[in-house]
Amino acid sequence: MPVRYLLILLITLFGISSSSYSQTPDDLPPELVSKITGKKRYAEIMNEVDKYYRSNNYQTNPKLFSQYKKWNRWAWWAVRHLNEKGEVEPKTAEYFEEARKMKAITNANTTASPTSTGGTWTSVGPFSTAWGNAYGSRGIGRIDRLVFHPTNPNIILAGSPAGGVWRTNNGGTNWFSISSSVPNCGIAGIVFGNNDPSGNTIYILTGDLFGSYFLSNFNFNQNSAGVLVTYNGGFTWNKLGNSETALKNLIPFKLIQLRNNPNILIAVTNGGPYSTTDFGVTWNRIAGTRNDTYDIEQHPTNDAIVYYSTSNTVGKSTDFGQTFTEINSFTPATGSATRSQLAITPANPNEVYYLQCGGTNSIYKSTNSGDNFSRINTANLMAGQFSYNYAFAINPFNNNFMVAAGITLAASSNNGATFPNVTVAGVNLPGPVPNNYLHSDVHDLAYNPLNGLLYAGSDGGVSVSNDNGVNWTDISNGLQCTQYYHMDGFENVQNLYIGGTQDNGSNYTTNGGSMVYAGSGDGFAVDFVNTNNDFFFMVENNTVSRYRRSTNSLSQVSNTIPAANRTFFPDVICHPTNGNIAYIAYANTVWRTTDQGTSWTQVATISNNDGGAGFSRTYNGGFAVSAQVPDRIYAASANTVRISNNQGSNWTTISGNTGWPASFGTITDIATRSNNANEIWVTTTGNNGANRIIYSSNAGASWVNFTGSLPNVPVYSIFYTAEGDAYIGTELGVYFMDFTMNDWVPFYNGLPVIPVTDLFVNEAAGTIAASTMGRGIWLSDLYSDCGPFMFLSGLTQGANFYQSNGFIETKQEVPGSYGNQLRLRSPTKIIFKAGSPGFSIKAGAYMHAVIGNCGQGVFSKESNSNTVISKEEYLKLNRTQNFINADTAKKPNVLLTQ
Repeated sequence: MPVRYLLILLITLFGISSSSYSQTPDDLPPELVSKITGKKRYAEIMNEVDKYYRSNNYQTNPKLFSQYKKWNRWAWWAVRHLNEKGEVEPKTAEYFEEARKMKAITNANTTASPTSTGGTWTSVGPFSTAWGNAYGSRGIGRIDRLVFHPTNPNIILAGSPAGGVWRTNNGGTNWFSISSSVPNCGIAGIVFGNNDPSGNTIYILTGDLFGSYFLSNFNFNQNSAGVLVTYNGGFTWNKLGNSETALKNLIPFKLIQLRNNPNILIAVTNGGPYSTTDFGVTWNRIAGTRNDTYDIEQHPTNDAIVYYSTSNTVGKSTDFGQTFTEINSFTPATGSATRSQLAITPANPNEVYYLQCGGTNSIYKSTNSGDNFSRINTANLMAGQFSYNYAFAINPFNNNFMVAAGITLAASSNNGATFPNVTVAGVNLPGPVPNNYLHSDVHDLAYNPLNGLLYAGSDGGVSVSNDNGVNWTDISNGLQCTQYYHMDGFENVQNLYIGGTQDNGSNYTTNGGSMVYAGSGDGFAVDFVNTNNDFFFMVENNTVSRYRRSTNSLSQVSNTIPAANRTFFPDVICHPTNGNIAYIAYANTVWRTTDQGTSWTQVATISNNDGGAGFSRTYNGGFAVSAQVPDRIYAASANTVRISNNQGSNWTTISGNTGWPASFGTITDIATRSNNANEIWVTTTGNNGANRIIYSSNAGASWVNFTGSLPNVPVYSIFYTAEGDAYIGTELGVYFMDFTMNDWVPFYNGLPVIPVTDLFVNEAAGTIAASTMGRGIWLSDLYSDCGPFMFLSGLTQGANFYQSNGFIETKQEVPGSYGNQLRLRSPTKIIFKAGSPGFSIKAGAYMHAVIGNCGQGVFSKESNSNTVISKEEYLKLNRTQNFINADTAKKPNVLLTQ
């Protein structure tokens, strides 16, 4: 990693002081910072982290427990984004651009069901969640931003850190995505264009704002890839000016558009505020401003006044945000604060409120438009994870009412003099859910200025209050933004899935839509008892529990394992034929039960000589078992694969044998064939583009590289069927291969642009399910062989892949949107049919047509993806009766190869 990248990584991860970044989060212990400063490799950093939290007995300290869990979240993400030297090297903008060219959503109508060669993905959900076991905090997924339509109180937009932008037209009764064709990105800011009363103009600031500043890289799309804009309510999106370049790799926090000056937009980031004065064409850093700007607000009535905040300062502008002056009379506490929030209210336009998060958690107030401030709250507010989540808002009709939230919510009715806690974050069942239940970890609070209702965006979704935060109603129905780490299904049973999620524990469904909440915390590995699907094992943070669906009962089964061994995010797998036997892999130990979890025996101790990774799937690819040899286990750790033929009692290393690559990334998954235990697939993170998928037909005695022409992105998961078909989940969706092919082919039609973290093939039902990090669980039919011809028509949004053994004829309409892509392959001819309707592709979309055989790999000639050719050149190259209907003033991007 170049020195400049290392410096940026350490600064953004750990808040190390420099001339550019001055804040050190109070969440991160100084003695730990001193140990990781200067370290480059992921393994070196995480070894120090592990030693610190274990030596300080994190399991008995709630604050350290919370910190360490976030480190392990980061570890799960980080090992999937390492360079060849084992250093964390995030490529948010690069993956964003690669994803734009690779996939999206389609509404194309076809005859002869041709999309089975490319996938027919539809959402399983969750669309809603129901209460299940005895205690917890159920939710559907994290929401970080909420904004309101300028004239219609029922129209609201919600931003997710990994699931895009969601819209409701009925006050939250139902939500739907308006960004499914946009490559996966976090949403740090949303703005309804104030020069468009219809509300169809929307700006989004990409990146993950919260979940970033404790460890800026522990989440999944944290850095910004710029600002996107739609002028038609989300039907099409386009990059806004040079924002992608200006904001690249910065951590974004908020975006505003100035009232009555719609040409001015301002984004605040960890690298300071950036503004545009020409509707987004040109973005520049505002000179003379501070770094680490967290919030920005415009004066309610004086358009020229704008405020921004850092962790211990407020800046004020009187010239529409072009220059700022620091408030010299303002001296909040320094040193331990990690973030700040601003609040204004039309009820008292000249008042400005500043909440300093962390340290004293104090509120300061100005009554003269920010010229000076005084502290109005003398007691610390409730506990929060200040660099991860905190929110603050004031009633637009009465400034006496204000709310602040972290883990729970506190409300004041006397202008901040007192702030009693008013919500609960956990529910005891059976019994009614209390009216003051609000999902823990609130990220945004916003009063709707049209009706005064208070909305909260939290780790669980969206909730609304009509009494200033005392009582709450969950309104998350339809928000398909669940972040899954792992999932499982059950052969011969349709619509039965279980999954472990970030922030919202584990859940299961039997109806393909509503999930039943089964456990809290961060859910991780899950596995059905193979002989009885009424039972499954699941991970909650660092414990393993056994759940029974018929009674909604949960019993922790790992409590007999010594606490020192119970590290975060263990893997769990059940014996394929004996329902009494299951295995748990913690960081450096493997355990076996022969009595359904009542007792456990340690069957392996793994040393740290493979990078400190051990067996836990937090850092590697976990387990694989086969019903053909039921007592055999394959286990993967870091870049090592081991085999046991006696239920884990003895282990032999099989990586490093003939064909094993000399340079190999961190293992993310391992799979074997149910009817041939000698066949193994291993996938890796992709830090070496040439060696990311390898295969063995002889139980690891020798290996073959099957990476092919896959894009150079992480591979998260693999499933290998009894028929010999392999499906992989990557940063860019699902790909397929069987042994009649010489390469992988895309299998992502209909699937959102999202990392696919786990796969399950139900061979009896003929379906494949995929869990995603931000858009829930999706379902498709299985791959089928190419037909002799294909007819395509209708609206096609996002990027899609179609192939045929004969000709292809298309009358599709491809709108000109960032993320829309069409790929076609035929061995004979591709006919772009003229007429009304006829084929058309508009400026901003991308197309690649290939004369080639079905099933022969990924399109790999991307270097000329911006080539624009004329209709005559197009016809000449293809030598078929083709026609393209496009705006001649704005030609589409077209690439044809032969």
